[in-house]
Order: sequence, then structure tokens, then C-alpha cells
Amino acid sequence: MSKLIAAERRNKIAELIVSNGSIKVGELSNNFSVSTETIRKDLIYLDKIGVIKKSRGGALSSLEVMEKPLETRSAENFDLKNAIANRALSFIKNNAVLFIDAGSTALCLAKMLYLKKGLTIITTSISAANILANSKNKIYMSGGKLNNTTMALEGFGATDFLAKIKVDIAFLGSSGFKEHRGPVSIDFSDADVKKTMIANSKLTIVLADSNKSRSTALVEYALWSDIDYLITDIDINPKTANELKKFTKLVITEK
Repeated sequence: MSKLIAAERRNKIAELIVSNGSIKVGELSNNFSVSTETIRKDLIYLDKIGVIKKSRGGALSSLEVMEKPLETRSAENFDLKNAIANRALSFIKNNAVLFIDAGSTALCLAKMLYLKKGLTIITTSISAANILANSKNKIYMSGGKLNNTTMALEGFGATDFLAKIKVDIAFLGSSGFKEHRGPVSIDFSDADVKKTMIANSKLTIVLADSNKSRSTALVEYALWSDIDYLITDIDINPKTANELKKFTKLVITEK
């Protein structure tokens, strides 16, 4: 009976980690009313079978195959994302033409751009367009099919539109980049949008908090050598940071 209970608990733990991306030992201990030592044994087992990756004090999903809704992601690590977005502002000159990607950190940037004026902003993000609609900037949206998780327009309607334009800076997101040679996306349609904008921008900047260096996703949409800057935060692992610096310019923000 105890084995059955343990197996059931481990399945639930795996589901939690995959859906949340990461979780702490203490949180799991409280959720399942068992000792932290029991949880650590569960995580070692799940790590061995390849379902999760055990980390210091908790665990990460070995492959995030499910993107969390934008409204959920926007509330996560808000201070980090806000600091990254604030640093991104320093790259924007007067009357610049910008592309704003879908994603929670890009949405933080969109909120800051509301107070700017004279910019031309192209986006595939319904959420970003909604925030910027009444700003003193020119806002353009692509066509395409709506992804109701990311609230972004994707597919041929988006890439066909974006292939015809040129921008000064493309601000892109990433679903993670652990065990990849560049930033990644959760699906092929979103990756195609990002690839199109890399080809059509003078400067390409990826906005990704340090948690993304510990998670991964399905599609590598570029190599780091294709990206001009990665803006992240001070919690990024020094070893990871040094490796990234070989291929792209790394900008690290304080919290």
C-alpha cells in the first residue's frame, strides 16, 4: 500500500513541476504533508527516470512542453522582469521603430513605452497593443491566428506581414535556453515569428530573467551568435553567464 501511495505522490509531484516549471522542496513537503527527506527521495527518483531535473532546494521541469497563460506568467518574478524591461529602455532612441514580442517580460516593456511618444511599435501581442493603444506612439499589429495562451498572433498571417517591414530593434522573449545553443520557443509558429524579426531588425535583444537559464522548451529559434544582446538579471549562474558571453553581449540588471 505504501508503494502505491508513493507512486501516486510522485505522479502528482511530476505534474506540479511540469505545469509550474519549478518548485521548492519545502512547498512540496507542505502540499503532501510528508517530510522534506521523503520529498528529496521522490525528486531523486523522478530525476533518474528523466521526468524532472533536481536542483538546489527543489526541482525543475526537464522540458516545459506546456506554456502557462500570460496572465499567470506576468505575475511571476515581476521585479526581475520589470528591471529587465527598464534596462531595455536605454537602447531605445527617439522616433525608433520597434518590434515588441509576445511574452510577460515584453509586456513589462510595453507598459513602460506607454509613457513614451513618437515611437513606431509593431507587435504580434494583443496584450501589448491594448496597453499601448492610447499612447502617443504609432502602433501596428500583424495579422495571423490568435494563440489564446500567449495572446499573440501567429502563423502565415503574422510572418507574411512581418517579412515586409524593417525595424531598428526587435525585443524578443524566450521560454528558456537550458541545454540549447540559443533562445527557445514553446512552438514552431511562435519560433517562425521570432526568426522573421531577427532577419528584419538592425538590433536584436532577448529579454529573459535568470530563471529561463534553468528551463527549456521545444524549439531553438536562433543561435546566441544571431542575438546582439541578452538582458537578464544578477541571479544568473556565473558559469552560464561566462558561456553566454562567448556568443552574445550580456547585460545583467540588479533586482
